[in-house]
Formats: sequence, structure tokens, C-alpha cells
Amino acid sequence: MLDLSPEKNTLTWDWARFKPDSMSQKLYLTGSKNIKDLLIRALSQKNIKNLKILDFPAGSGFTSNYLQERGAVITAWDMFPEFFKSEKLSCGAADLQQTFPAENNKFDMAIFQEGVEHLPNQLYALKEFHRVLKEEGVLFVTTPNYSNLRSRLAYLLFESETPKIMPPNELESLWFGKDNRIYMGHVFSIGIMRLRMLATLAGFRISRIHPSRINWTSFALSILFYPLILLQSFKTYSRAKRKLKIEDNIQKKLILFELLKLNLHPGVLMGGHLIVEFKRLPTPYTPNLEHLSVSET
Repeated sequence: MLDLSPEKNTLTWDWARFKPDSMSQKLYLTGSKNIKDLLIRALSQKNIKNLKILDFPAGSGFTSNYLQERGAVITAWDMFPEFFKSEKLSCGAADLQQTFPAENNKFDMAIFQEGVEHLPNQLYALKEFHRVLKEEGVLFVTTPNYSNLRSRLAYLLFESETPKIMPPNELESLWFGKDNRIYMGHVFSIGIMRLRMLATLAGFRISRIHPSRINWTSFALSILFYPLILLQSFKTYSRAKRKLKIEDNIQKKLILFELLKLNLHPGVLMGGHLIVEFKRLPTPYTPNLEHLSVSET
């Protein structure tokens, strides 16, 4: 299933047995680790000319400037717009934890870059992105990969994001503040499973996981632990199918199978970043109350 791609400096995982094709994945073996560069590689595959695109948080303006140069109509917002640098664009002040300053269904695409891990109310922000995007709009979410094997080991050892840093704490995780605006560090790191769940509730589905640079520590750990991960994943998947009695329910089968694929996905297990492309669904998720699990007391 794993093979070296003839394309230089990439690692390809053959998901021919695992549909849909959106789960196909390459991992970059060399090149930039910078998420801005990796995101631009993903965006370079898109035809964005004349699209209305929201970049929030816009940060230094690197991505906004790139998109504008390619012909997109850019709206840039950030909690700290004073750090935005551009000769042609301006950046408005906005907070991801408050109502976005835009009407419904305004944008064709939104870039949510390196922001979700800083937010205490991640679901609220995703719902706001859903509100301001047009039907079938596209949302790109990037975040440090809290689901790769290095991060999982770091959590086991010290409940931290990586083995080199301390767990979230008040000395290191409050990065800066200005005018009563406090910017938290990676206090709310999020893995692919929780991100998928919150995005589903907000009205999105995963369209594609884009390649990132391989994390070599995670790669080494995968050699040791992948057989165990594979075995346990299928055991848990099979148990869930029996528990939920989904033999005749295609929708539930697809949900569980997507979770299985994500847990075995090379970009999830070995990638340095998560670069996830979501498609906006017409309405936020509405649960079927008859199928909800009831907690025992």
C-alpha cells in the first residue's frame, strides 16, 4: 500500500482500496516546512480568478497578497490588523470569537489559517465561516498536526503538543495582548477527528486533505506502531458497527468508514501540518434525535 512516488521528493500512499479518492495523499519529503508555503502549494491547484475570498486571520498578509496577485477579490481580517503588510490590500479588525462583520453567503472561499488552535470556542468560528460562505463554498483550515504520532507520543509523555515544549500554561501560552486583547498560544490544539466533528456540526464535510511536509519522528514511530494502529482501528471499527447496528444504514456506514480512513491516513499519522479542504453544505448538521446515544446515569 505504501510506495515511493516517481515524482521527486514525495511519498505516495495508495488508497485504491479506500474510497473516495479525496483521501489520496502525498507527503513532501523535502522542501519548506512553513505552513504558508504549503498552503500556497495547495491553493495553486485552484482556479481562484475573480473569486471572493476571505482570509481570516490574515496575519502578515502573505496569503492575501498571493491570492490577490492571482486575481481573487480579497477580504482580509485579523484581531491584530496592525501586523498586516500589503501595498494593495487593507486589513479590517475582527475577532474569530465574535460575529463576523459580513452578510450571509458573501464569499466563495475562506482561508482559516493557523487560527483554530487558539480559540476556546472553535465551533462558533466554524459556524460563522459557514454563514458567510456561499452554498458549496470552500473552506481551507490549517493547523499544526496534533494527530501525528510525534504529537500523540508527546501527549502521552507530558500532555504537550511536541516533545520539546511544555504543556499549555499561563507562562508560555499567553503570547501577547494589546488594548485588552489577549492572544492565546496553542492552548486549544485540535486533531483531525475533533476538527472533522466540529466542522460537521457547523455544516461542512471534508473534501480533501492536502499534502504537508513529512515529520520524520512520526515516520519512524509509524514503522514501529502502524501494525498495532491498523489492528486496533479495525477492531474498534468492527465493534462500532455491531454496537450501532448499521448493516442497513448507508449513511452511518459512511461515517464510520470515514473515521477509519482518517485514523489510517498517512498525512494524519506522519504530516507536520493538517491542511484540510472542506466543502460547505447547504445547512448545518441536524442530528436525528432517534439515533442519538443516551448517557447512562
